[in-house]
Amino acid sequence: MIKNRFGQYLIEQGAVSENAVYEALNTQISQKIPIGKIALNERMLTVKQVFEILNAQIDSTKMFGEIGVELKYLTNDDVEALLTIQRDCVSPLGQILIKTGDLDKNVLDKMLDDFHRLKAEIEDQAS
Repeated sequence: MIKNRFGQYLIEQGAVSENAVYEALNTQISQKIPIGKIALNERMLTVKQVFEILNAQIDSTKMFGEIGVELKYLTNDDVEALLTIQRDCVSPLGQILIKTGDLDKNVLDKMLDDFHRLKAEIEDQAS
């Protein structure tokens, strides 16, 4: 059964080991820049505002952006822009696996095609 996770699909197809995907996911996590830091770099927030949001987060289950909007420091569009920047800073799983030598680019391309095709088929059957 195909899932929404490409790494799991690669493991199920025998293209890479669980450990390779685990390490690649850890690499992605290490590349993720905190939203507050991005907001500072983009000059969307001041240091004081970032600390106010972080302090409010201590007693909350809300995300940084949600609190920033509640405090009227950010708009929803600002948060979306920050999340896009954050997402763009993280290398795709396949690129990391190629860089580490765990996956060949041709194999990656074929697996991506197969994954998206199977995912579309399942979504078509569900609707």
